[in-house]
Amino acid sequence: MKVYLNAGHDRELDPGAVNRRLHLRECDAAYELALGVQQYLERNGIAVVFGQDDDLYHICDQANQAECDLFVSIHFNAYTGRASGTETLISGSTGSLMLGHCIQSNLKAVLGLPNRGLKERPGLFVLRNTIMPAVLVEVCFIDNDFDWRRYDAHRDEAARAIATGIMQYPYQMQGAQAA
Repeated sequence: MKVYLNAGHDRELDPGAVNRRLHLRECDAAYELALGVQQYLERNGIAVVFGQDDDLYHICDQANQAECDLFVSIHFNAYTGRASGTETLISGSTGSLMLGHCIQSNLKAVLGLPNRGLKERPGLFVLRNTIMPAVLVEVCFIDNDFDWRRYDAHRDEAARAIATGIMQYPYQMQGAQAA
């Protein structure tokens, strides 16, 4: 299996969401977490193609041309500073639904934040322009200090949870096809 890991946004061109009180930028947090996920996957024999770029055409082209089996984009949400929880955005395909479920269930168990669930967002650029099952994981709300501190206390477990969800995906798909 080959996985494309996309750390959301761009550390030079697009910081994404921010938490000014804690001096956090989504692009940095996503990059660090994606590297952790990559390490867990590679230790388990899974090939990873890693990308973080403001050019989403480039990201999708890179994933498609590398013939990756899965696409996982890692992000941190923001709203009013009070919204809380973990959610995974999916394209709506069966593969995307199963991958999203695997990742979401592991991540919510580790972080213990409100489960905002799976949300179909087939119009999102990276979900619409990749040819493999694709999800966009919103780990927590970076502008909510409680969410961030909860994530910060469980960074390694969060990376492992996402990687575990990715590794569970083939078995979930086999079970769905057998049913």
